[in-house]
Amino acid sequence: MTSIIEFQTEFEIGIEDLWNAITKAKFDVLRKAAPHLPIDAQVVESDGGPCPVVSITIRSATPPLSPFKEKMVKYDETSHAVSFQAIDGGLLELGFAYYNVSFKLDDLGEDKTLTKTTIIYEIVKDFDGTQVVKEFAKLIDEYIKTVVNYLQQQKLQEMNS
Repeated sequence: MTSIIEFQTEFEIGIEDLWNAITKAKFDVLRKAAPHLPIDAQVVESDGGPCPVVSITIRSATPPLSPFKEKMVKYDETSHAVSFQAIDGGLLELGFAYYNVSFKLDDLGEDKTLTKTTIIYEIVKDFDGTQVVKEFAKLIDEYIKTVVNYLQQQKLQEMNS
């Protein structure tokens, strides 16, 4: 059975800065924003467009997470909507049969952006995934907040120099 978790957060950061940080520069920004999480990311399949298949390893993740592959399945720069779908490994080995994480950004003006996050998932039959789902939603929420915090710090440094 497919389930959905949705949440939204308003951030004081420009829409284009956040859009670039979660799409084009996703792994570079994440490495800088969370240096305590050693992340290896490599494109393993690409048609040259904006939606490659990426193999990701997060060493020292808690709980331990095996390497996984994800594909950007939606990339709409005009509406600032992007979706990532798990293909192999990672949470798919911890009880998820399927998951897709989507971000939709809305410009609120004056360097404010509303981020709408949607997680669509299925849990493997006969698996009580309540705790895993809560941890996953928390991880996604922390990811976007970490990226925004990093971007805000960068902006402050630029203003002060």
